[in-house]
Parts: sequence; structure tokens; C-alpha cells
Amino acid sequence: MNRVETGRPFTAARGSQVSKNTATASQVQARDFLVARQRQRDEQLAPTGPVVVVSGGQVWHDHAMLWEILDDIEARIPETVLATTGMRKGVDAIATGWAQSRKVHAIHFLPNRQHGNCAPFMRNETLVKLRPVEAIVCEGSGIQSNLAQDLRAAGVPMHIRRIADQISPERIKQA
Repeated sequence: MNRVETGRPFTAARGSQVSKNTATASQVQARDFLVARQRQRDEQLAPTGPVVVVSGGQVWHDHAMLWEILDDIEARIPETVLATTGMRKGVDAIATGWAQSRKVHAIHFLPNRQHGNCAPFMRNETLVKLRPVEAIVCEGSGIQSNLAQDLRAAGVPMHIRRIADQISPERIKQA
């Protein structure tokens, strides 16, 4: 019926506006809500604060070593944002556990598999572009070696740990 009368399909009213220059209270409230929600999403995806990069192999058990380094960094650099390479076990899982226990914001950078075999190396470049203030790189594969080289070339202070630096699992069980 509306199309016959106006020549356009019916659309719902935009609200009870007296003129185009003013908005109703509900429109202002809705706009404020949408802005706040977008700001919250932006903060989750790109938080503000000094970034600390953590990466390492999946065969890692000495969480005390990593937690000590991370505690030291957080004491020197408050409001730290932790950026990990997103693995579910090993160094990244330990660092994520630390971040959850200390209520530190953590971002996981997973490789984009659309890029094939070079995906982890492209992820490393993304981590370096974040301009981290410090990094922890633990022995793992060539991907960690590449990340350490890129971070060193960017002049980022690093803590490099080898698998042999860990406490043996037997000593961890005794403690």
C-alpha cells in the first residue's frame, strides 16, 4: 500500500525526531552504547600499553622460570600487555596462565594458515611491528630463532632461555 502511495517500499520510522538536528534520549543512549561497545572491542583487539612478546616451544615445563621473568617485567613496566604466539601448550600456555593470574591483558597471535608455510614467519613480523618494549624467547623451533633475530634487529631487549636452562621435572615434583 505504501509503495502505491509513495512509490517507495515501507521503512520503519527513525524515531520521534522533531527535526534532523536533535535526537531523542533513547537515540542518544543507543549511540553512546554503540560507541562504548566499539571502544571495548578495539581495546580487546589492540590494547594500549607497553607490549611484551613471549614465544617458545611446546616442550616446556619450568613455569617458575617464566613467571619470575614476567613478574620482574611487570614490576618495572606496569600495565603490560602480553603478546604470545598463541600455542596451547608449552611457553605460550604458561605465559597465558601468568597473565590470567595477574589480570594482565594477553593477545594471542595465531598464524594465518592462508599464507601456507610462511604464516608463522609473517606472524613474527606482525609481532615485531607492535614495537614491543621487551621479549622472552624460549628455545623451540626455527620459528623462535627467526623471531629472536627479528627482535634483535629491531633493538628489543630480550630474555632468551634454552631448554637446558629449565629445572628438571623431577625437581619440580619435589618442590
